[in-house]
Amino acid sequence: MRESWKLFSWNLATLNEDTPPLPHGLILRVATKSEEAIVQSLVVRSFSTDSQWTGSYSRIAESLQERIHEAFRSQQHPALAVQHGPRIIAAACFSTDSDAENHLYCGPCVLPEYRSRGLGSTLLLESLKMLRGLDVHVARAVCKEGTTACKFVYPKFHSVCDVYDTEPFETVS
Repeated sequence: MRESWKLFSWNLATLNEDTPPLPHGLILRVATKSEEAIVQSLVVRSFSTDSQWTGSYSRIAESLQERIHEAFRSQQHPALAVQHGPRIIAAACFSTDSDAENHLYCGPCVLPEYRSRGLGSTLLLESLKMLRGLDVHVARAVCKEGTTACKFVYPKFHSVCDVYDTEPFETVS
């Protein structure tokens, strides 16, 4: 069965929202290259515990892992992380290539026990701001139709949504 995907895009020149404060005790920061394994593990746990991705995640897991690895290998700013104490509890990994078809590789990933606190929206907004600061003018994200991110997170910040008819997670060569 073929998945249905949506392509969200943001004109970063018009992005003017203020980031809401994080809940007490949480810190938003750039992930370091040495934290790749932690971010990879968090992404796996986030997708594999989300019932909306049942059956779908296994088809994209390898390609997504490759993209995240490439971001950590080649970019100065590969991801943002939300930290609670010593633990990274949410992350968003992205491509800083201005021509990328999909800038938000994994989108905002939040561990199950920290969901529904606005962390996904904060990570999205801060990822868009980071991309704007790196001279990306239009940010794009591909998302599976019907997921929480597609319905409630990506529509924020004046995004434009279109049907995406291509397989978004073909193996990276």
